[in-house]
Amino acid sequence: MRPLIVASLPIYKEDDLLKARNIKEADMIELRLDYSPKLIRLEKIKEILGDLKEKLILTIRDVNEGGVYKITDSEKAKYLQEANVEGFIYDVEASFLERFDVPFKGKIVSSHYFNELPKYEEVERIIKKYGNDALFIKIATIGKGEYKELLTKLLKFDKIVVLPMGVDPLERIALGILGSRLIYTFVESQTAPGQMHYSKAFKIISCLYD
Repeated sequence: MRPLIVASLPIYKEDDLLKARNIKEADMIELRLDYSPKLIRLEKIKEILGDLKEKLILTIRDVNEGGVYKITDSEKAKYLQEANVEGFIYDVEASFLERFDVPFKGKIVSSHYFNELPKYEEVERIIKKYGNDALFIKIATIGKGEYKELLTKLLKFDKIVVLPMGVDPLERIALGILGSRLIYTFVESQTAPGQMHYSKAFKIISCLYD
C-alpha cells in the first residue's frame, strides 16, 4: 500500500492558513496550531480551507511531546471536541486521552518519545487500546539505540505510522515502503527532526508507486 505524504505546516497567525492552498504535492496537510500562542479559530480554518477539510490534520501538540506554545488542557480539549463536531481530522496524544474525554474515532492518536526509547509493551498497549477506532496510530521515537528494531516490529499492526526522529529522512521513506501508513514532511522548516521536504518525498514515493 502506498504511504501518504503529510506536509506539516506551522501556523503562526491566521494568514498562514493561506499557505496550505499552495501545497500540491502532498496527500494530507498538517496544520500545527501550537505554533501560535492563541489558537486559530475553527471558523477561520473553515472559511479559508473548508474545501480541503478531508486533507487537513489539526494538531495542537503538547509541549511535553514537541509542541511550541503551551495551550491549556481545558482549552485544547474544548477545541478538539468542537473540531470533531465540525468533522475535522485531528492528531491527539494518547497521554492526553488518558486525562480527557476527547473523541478519537477516525482521528490520529500519537505518542512521541524524544529522550529515550519506550518499551515495546508500552507502545503495544497504546496500539491495542486505541487502534480499533483511530484512523491511524502514530509512534515517533528518537533515533538512538535499537530504534530500528522497535519501529519495524510495530509495522505488523494495521493503521500504524512509525517515525524515527533526528536521523536521515530517507529512513522515513524506507519505513513507509515497509508499511508505515504516513510519512511526515516539512513545508518551510522542520516541525520535528528527521523530516524531508514534502515535494521531494512526494516525488520519491510517486516514482516508486506510479
